[in-house]
Amino acid sequence: MPGNNGFDMLRSLPDPQFDIIFVTAYDQYGIQAVKFSALDYLLKPIDVNELTLAVDKALLRKEHKNKNGQLENLLQLIRHQQDREEHRIALPGAKETRFVQPAQIIRCEASNNYTTFYLANAEKWVVSKPIYEYEELLQTYGFLRIHQSHLVNRKFIKSWVKEDGGYLLLENGTPIPVSRQKKELIRQWITNAK
Repeated sequence: MPGNNGFDMLRSLPDPQFDIIFVTAYDQYGIQAVKFSALDYLLKPIDVNELTLAVDKALLRKEHKNKNGQLENLLQLIRHQQDREEHRIALPGAKETRFVQPAQIIRCEASNNYTTFYLANAEKWVVSKPIYEYEELLQTYGFLRIHQSHLVNRKFIKSWVKEDGGYLLLENGTPIPVSRQKKELIRQWITNAK
């Protein structure tokens, strides 16, 4: 490295995200290597066994970092899921606005510019907005638009009945028609649910 050395190169990097194994003919750089968080410090001539151990140590460290990263991702997903379970949406009615957790909504049914929400506690709530305004929001909570007039929470689906043109049977016994265009969506959902 004409003009510079390995330490100069490391100083030029803003935030190195890799492990360092120093290989040098000079033993006086050991303390400096420790300051750069070197994984290992090998003196020339290289002992193949020492090099193998250093590389194995680097691989093991990388594996631990990956596992820690995966664990952090899992924890983030769990935190995000908890946030989602506590999230509520506003359903503005004629006299009051009801705040409901999406998990408590069994289904939505459109009637012109109105949407009726059927809740798990057997309540019905009518909102003067079309169903498409809720479709995208509720898809992230596991809802399927199976018909022009119906949006269904997957967790309340009991079965898919293929006779009589095809319909979904909900846990509460309510049959919901499936449009011809949405039958492939139902097949994909069933395939992915297995």
